[in-house]
Amino acid sequence: MARDIGPDRVFINAAGMITMQGQPFFEDGLTALAVRDGNIIAIGSGESILSMSGRVPVVDLERAVVMPGLIDSHNHFLSTALGWNRVQIHGARSIDQLLESIEQRVREAPPGEWILCSSRWHETNLAERRMPTAAELDRVAPNHPVYLPRGGHVVVTNTLGLKLAGISPDSTDPSGGEFVRDGAGRLTGMLLERPAFSSLARLLPQPGEDDRRSAIRAGIAAYNQVGITAVREPGLTGEEIQSYQAVITEEKSIRASLMWRVDLGTSPEERRQWVQGLASKSEGGNQWLDIWGLKVTLDGGVEGGYFYDAYANNPDFKGFPFTSQENLTAIVEEAHHIDWRVGVHVVGDAALELALDAFQAANARSSTKGRGHALEHAFTPVHRSMERTLEMGIGVTLQHALVYSLAGNMQTYWGDRRAADCTPSRAWIDSGALVGAGTDSPVTGYDPWLNIYGFATRDTEVAGIIGPEHCISIAEALRAYTVGSAEIFGRGSALGSLEVGKAADFICLERDPLASSPDQVRHMKVTRTFVGGRQVYPGPGCE
Repeated sequence: MARDIGPDRVFINAAGMITMQGQPFFEDGLTALAVRDGNIIAIGSGESILSMSGRVPVVDLERAVVMPGLIDSHNHFLSTALGWNRVQIHGARSIDQLLESIEQRVREAPPGEWILCSSRWHETNLAERRMPTAAELDRVAPNHPVYLPRGGHVVVTNTLGLKLAGISPDSTDPSGGEFVRDGAGRLTGMLLERPAFSSLARLLPQPGEDDRRSAIRAGIAAYNQVGITAVREPGLTGEEIQSYQAVITEEKSIRASLMWRVDLGTSPEERRQWVQGLASKSEGGNQWLDIWGLKVTLDGGVEGGYFYDAYANNPDFKGFPFTSQENLTAIVEEAHHIDWRVGVHVVGDAALELALDAFQAANARSSTKGRGHALEHAFTPVHRSMERTLEMGIGVTLQHALVYSLAGNMQTYWGDRRAADCTPSRAWIDSGALVGAGTDSPVTGYDPWLNIYGFATRDTEVAGIIGPEHCISIAEALRAYTVGSAEIFGRGSALGSLEVGKAADFICLERDPLASSPDQVRHMKVTRTFVGGRQVYPGPGCE
């Protein structure tokens, strides 16, 4: 039904629309929509919509299949885009190829300049299936410090990097981190978890404001091209948030929901004052950008997640939490008290239960239902984890993309069974919990279609199909990428489905994903992307 005020633009001639509003998803009779001020005011047949158009622009959708724009609920967007200017080694298939890529950058850089590498690669793609060593990096970069991150929890550096960071063979491991050594006790150059590589990271040349703004603009264009119209970015500093605020509301091509990074190294009193002062720093939000809440990283990644049972490759190691139960509970309660949301990174089953215990303590004072808190990743729930999550109304962000990229390491560190059960999407959805989909780029690629394919098949990059009982349908994956992620954002009334009153964020596809094979979905082509009713892809300069 049309509203009293007419449209300022109409879109006609879709092959059909996947509205995500109830069932069925695909509705052949809906081939057109009318938009005013960036919001949908009517959906219907081409004839009915054209009758409203008057002299406003009419956009021909050229028989494309239309659906809501995709929303990545856990995506390190800024790091992803900044990483594109670093040494790219994702295509390396051996340590020699990895070293060749680094050596090319070394030839271009004056002695002493940092060699910064992208974090999007994985050793399981290398023939040796291991990390390079400091000695190997020394071969190609004896006079340049090297910073080679892999994901967000591991860094490898060379001898010069170790020296500059003050890490020597006599250094003791920091709490919550490890200077990895070989069987003879020699430093390998691998630094596990942030406490171990923070002294190195502090030495790196930092991107300036112009660098961040340019990266955000480049990221918007790339994400729009694959159909992403909104991202939720976990764990940012104040300077990074300011860069977002300067670009997002100017470009109006993607919507962003940002999370402050909690520094677990501060004292309880310093942190309490910081949390209480956040409201004045955030300056509220708008339809393009808002401050979602806080990001707490409770445990590590594949190599350091906190589990009840020991690691398959180390019977003396179960991982570790990055802070105490008491401190985590205080953080959650402080934020909950001032109506701030908290997203807690949890990989291991023991970490997941610690997070739920913290939410339970806050819930005992005032209900957590409807408050928007979330578990980030939630790889390995144990008995009652899902029930407790549902009871407290805690959301969950899932990323099969991590399983796709990291399955080989999961099998090595956790064992085949635990790896196969990682990210049990089928059970999470069946539990009734609120589930949003995402990728965790740049730990993995940001391509949503590869991720949807993975959710539906449980295929991985190097380990084949694992845990097929955890598959969800393409329709369920799309719903998690739209309606579910919009609810995780706290914007379910405005985003995530094609309905009157919601934002006109939609994409045009070459085929119907609900009638396509998983392999066809994997290679899905987005032909056009619209945000707020404005075409953002293809944009100027796009073919």
